Amino acid sequence: MVKLAHLLVATFGVLLVLNGCLARQSLGVPPQLGNACNLDNLDVLQPTETIKSEAGRLEYWDHNHPQLRCAGVSVSRLIIEQGGLYLPTFFSSPKIAYVVQGMGISGRVVPGCAETFMDSQPMQGQGQQGQQGQQGQQGQQGQQQQGFRDMHQKVEHVRHGDVIAITAGSAHWIYNTGDQPLVIVCLLDIANYQNQLDRNPRTFRLAGNNPQGGSHQQQQQQQQNMLSGFDPQVLAQALKIDVRLAQELQNQQDNRGNIVRVKGPFQVVRPPLRQQYESEQWRHPRGPPQSPQDNGLEETICSMRTHENIDDPARADVYKPNLGRVTSVNSYTLPILQYIRLSATRGILQGNAMVLPKYNMNANEILYCTQGQARIQVVNDNGQNVLDQQVQKGQLVVIPQGFAYVVQSHGNNFEWISFKTNANAMVSTLAGRTSALRALPLEVITNAFQISLEEARRIKFNTPETTLTHARGGQPQLIEEIVEA
Repeated sequence: MVKLAHLLVATFGVLLVLNGCLARQSLGVPPQLGNACNLDNLDVLQPTETIKSEAGRLEYWDHNHPQLRCAGVSVSRLIIEQGGLYLPTFFSSPKIAYVVQGMGISGRVVPGCAETFMDSQPMQGQGQQGQQGQQGQQGQQGQQQQGFRDMHQKVEHVRHGDVIAITAGSAHWIYNTGDQPLVIVCLLDIANYQNQLDRNPRTFRLAGNNPQGGSHQQQQQQQQNMLSGFDPQVLAQALKIDVRLAQELQNQQDNRGNIVRVKGPFQVVRPPLRQQYESEQWRHPRGPPQSPQDNGLEETICSMRTHENIDDPARADVYKPNLGRVTSVNSYTLPILQYIRLSATRGILQGNAMVLPKYNMNANEILYCTQGQARIQVVNDNGQNVLDQQVQKGQLVVIPQGFAYVVQSHGNNFEWISFKTNANAMVSTLAGRTSALRALPLEVITNAFQISLEEARRIKFNTPETTLTHARGGQPQLIEEIVEA
């Protein structure tokens, strides 16, 4: 009896383990996330799939690649041609994006928030005629006097250098107002706690479609918008319109894709374009949290800012005239990032400069090259070099949490944007004034590496910078030569 009881308990335990494994597979949870990330060899990644539309295209990196799968992210690049409109779309995961090139306007739809943007002048034409047709001849005179005023949620200008945060389930659209393609690189945090589905990036369209299908969502069939799945009569009843118009909403015969070309002027209520590099001090008032400058309104989800420009040199966190600059945006500078648990860092490295060796303490990092090229080395937890390659414009590198890396530019500039899977990502350097080695006593260093006190002193104090330095080696630099802010 005792042996039988033990056998039953063991069998029950095995069934529980198998059930948990099957449940993870049914949810699409990658096996790598079950403490089995294979990161012994890292690669420089490029897009593997392109989905074309009438006025642009979407380029996707393979989210099933072991590096992206282990990091729990999906990366894409959105290219909107001049006069193109990216139709309203939302995702089950929070999203962070960076405007690499161009300018435009964007809007997001937050359920339950008021329509705070309204036309100051009544609209004439089809909108007025439609209302007159419904109200009949008796109300024509009053309708002509009153007209129709469009109302919608907030619309904002976006430009090169903007970091944009979008919450899960919030539909957003973008229109290219510039004279060149609008290029935006986007990251979906599919491992985020807000994503209650599987670990596959899922695109939910309020309008438009994808006639090509998409392997990035493991779907080969044509992808329609959400309204196309409903009975047209049900849509007509819900929106109080006729069935013919309800069928138009379903885009059944529309093959333009999810980026369409706007015919004629794009008349949307929006504020004037802000200055190219405005002073943003008014956005981040100094002082205690309960200062009179805080009224609570800016903390609501409806009015919360969703983007921040980090390409302004005046915003740099680290600035060295002959080496480059680094600028970060986190939940302290853009509070919505605390909600979606993501952050970003913008870097510009001039020729013959380097980023001192460092590692991310509490986040994975996805580094995307926006301009130039540089050599990147990455070292894993076993002290093995798992990546030593040149990274060029349009390529990305996944740098796992705790993996040390160094970036070197040789002769030409290197610019990048890094997305990090933590609202307040922290780094620790391995060289420089604030490094881990600098914090150790000399006796610890001498005994750890079997070197003299003089050699340990040089290791600790020969590099007075904190983030950026010259790529030349073996030559000590005087502290007086360093200009770091």
